[in-house]
Order: sequence, then C-alpha cells, then structure tokens
Amino acid sequence: MGVVLIERWTEFAGAVLHRIDADGNRAYAFRCARPPVTAQGAPDAYHPDDTGSGSLRDSGWPDGAWRERLVPDPHRPQQPLRQSEGACAGCFVSTTALADPRFPRSNPQAYLDAGRVPYLAMPAAWLAQPGAGGVGDFVVVHECATARSSFGLIGDAGGGRALGEMSERMASDLSGMRAHARSGRGAPQGPLLCVVFPGSRREPAWPLRNSTLRARCEQLLRPLGGTSRLAKMADSLAGLPASPPEE
Repeated sequence: MGVVLIERWTEFAGAVLHRIDADGNRAYAFRCARPPVTAQGAPDAYHPDDTGSGSLRDSGWPDGAWRERLVPDPHRPQQPLRQSEGACAGCFVSTTALADPRFPRSNPQAYLDAGRVPYLAMPAAWLAQPGAGGVGDFVVVHECATARSSFGLIGDAGGGRALGEMSERMASDLSGMRAHARSGRGAPQGPLLCVVFPGSRREPAWPLRNSTLRARCEQLLRPLGGTSRLAKMADSLAGLPASPPEE
C-alpha cells in the first residue's frame, strides 16, 4: 500500500466530502449520521392501501412525482401499474435507476430489490456534479460503532434522495438486524462512513451477485488499505477541518 492522501473536496446538502488518492487509485468519502432507509425496487415496496414494506408517501403517489419511482400503467397512464399476479399482486411496480435489461420495464424483476441488494440511492443533483460518479459505481459503507461494513453499488438516483440513503439490505448489513424502511426499525445508528468509487461501473452493470459486489469492493479498497483501514479513515475525516485552511 502506498501513501493514502485524503483532502477536503466539496460540500453537498450539509455533508463534507473528501477525495482519497492512493497512488492514482481514487475514491471519495463522506460521513453521515442516520440516513433514510428505502424499500425502493422491492416488489412489495408500495401498495395503494399503504400496506407495503415502504411508506406510500415515499413513492410520490398520489400527489408527488411518482413517475420517478413507479411504472405508469400503459393502459391508464395517469396512475401507476399494479402487479396482477404473484405474492405481491396489487402492489405497484417500484423502479430503480439501475435495472436488468433482460426484463421489460413493467416487470418488477427488472429492478434492484431493496430487501436483497445492498445499494445507495443518491441525489440526482449530486451525481450531476463532475467526479461524483454514477449509477452502477461501487460503494462501501462502514458503521463506526459496530465495525460492520456493507458492499454494494449506487443502485438508484433521483430527486428527493438524501446523501447516504440506503436500501433495506444495506441497512441490515450494517446494523446486524432486519431493517425496515417503513418504521425505521433495525436501521444503523451511525455515524457511517460512505466510500464511493466513481467510474468503477462494469458492463453489464446488472445483474450481479452480492458475493461479486463484495469481491469487487474489496478489490477497490485494497489500494486504500483494505477493510481494516475503514475505521481509521472515518476517524481521519472526523478530524479534518470543515473548511479549507486559509492561505
């Protein structure tokens, strides 16, 4: 492992982001407290009677920008498509920005199931910034209090997302218990360290096994010191000044 350089980069939505460079291997990192947990992409995420694993208001239906998160019914485009069969019949089809191209958009299997796939859902406004990366890039999230880590990717993006918002599976990995988007139970307490590897997306970006996600993240972490360095990295970020030094 070479010298790892960490420097303050920018701020977004109240978070301070830092660039990391280890002999040309680049990433960026930020700390967050207790970010929201999402059920987005899960086949049972949203039901019109608000009985899904996620709260119906998080889908944007009926008064918000629901087309960013739900598939419109092709026959009645003014309302979301409902699943007609299977265990989640009656639920809306909840989307993620990253999808499996083998399935049509109307099929819930096309999307990342938040209960099974560890992913971050990032603000579209942040991903529009140069160097922020994009959907399909790999991420590692580390909970400082428990020393647990989750290995995943940027799986969703859009308006209204919070920096560090995560899928139920990622939250469960970090807390060690089943996390619930609707109630917030089982969510990690934080503080959390999020490490993003911009430009690391592979093609095809999806589908990937969770074991493949972990292996790829560990490979990307290796030049930065590996998983054993995550706690020290979090401490380093906490100790850096919130503003750049005056010249």
